[in-house]
Amino acid sequence: MPTGTGPAAPGGVVRPGAGFVVTAERSVGESRYVQIADGRWLPAVDLVRARPSRFAGAVIPPGNPLRFGWVTVPESAVYRDPRPGAALITTRPFHTRLTFAGDCQAGWCPLAVGWIRAWDLAIPTAALRPGAVGPVEPWLDVDLGSQTLVAYRGAEPVYATLVSTGIGGLGSPLATPTGTFTIRSKHRLVRMDNLEHTGVVPYVYDVPLAQVFTDGKALHAAPWHDRFGHPASHGCINLAPADAEWLFAFTSPALPHGSSEIGATPTRVGTVLRVRGQLAGDCVGDVARCRSHVPAPLSLRAAKPRYARPNSGR
Repeated sequence: MPTGTGPAAPGGVVRPGAGFVVTAERSVGESRYVQIADGRWLPAVDLVRARPSRFAGAVIPPGNPLRFGWVTVPESAVYRDPRPGAALITTRPFHTRLTFAGDCQAGWCPLAVGWIRAWDLAIPTAALRPGAVGPVEPWLDVDLGSQTLVAYRGAEPVYATLVSTGIGGLGSPLATPTGTFTIRSKHRLVRMDNLEHTGVVPYVYDVPLAQVFTDGKALHAAPWHDRFGHPASHGCINLAPADAEWLFAFTSPALPHGSSEIGATPTRVGTVLRVRGQLAGDCVGDVARCRSHVPAPLSLRAAKPRYARPNSGR
């Protein structure tokens, strides 16, 4: 608890690039302090306040096909006809979800009115149920190429959204591994870092709603960016906070009421997660190029934030 001169107990140096969940705030005289999950207090003036993404995926009604996509460029044009030079009807901004009036073909997708370029979109695709999954069992499918995630019950898709996977190419420590996994453990809040990597900006984050599926890799909320639909992580699968909450409740093992974490066991099996595909060619090994057409991150200042990081960080 803050005293008249600042935090009650020193907790070492907090380096730029760290991110924290704020659990409390107090004023001492004219100074403002925030408390983070491990109990330490930090001067509020040393932090910027994150504004988590408001993006959220879509619940899929029973029997509905995956016939939609999200705009993943700053703005995508809708044309009267599916050809270069056709008359412009309107534009659609980043993260708009569009329902198609039919199948996409030759690089164009039909809308109720007009056509839009498939290249400007992230489009989820249906996947076959893994053999280990029962006919009504929940499971998750992540496609690295489209940067999408689809949640299924058996063969029926029930939810779809955008993700941000690792920026590394095949074999890189910054890649999201492909294969079929199961959820090993779930954590309401867990401390993560990338300090084992070299040549990258270091960070330490309090990460909400983490679901670990292999060593050092998890599905988790990423309240510090809004680049969903593009690779942006060091190997984890980043989710918008609303999607992370939905998926945390959807998967097994279920977190008991009042618990902060749970691990899978032979009698409490974790949900199957399949990761497939590969990054688009312009993303592999060149994150600057991959991000060149992505909007800048949201402002890190907000009126009532609950997430913060040091003021001179990344």
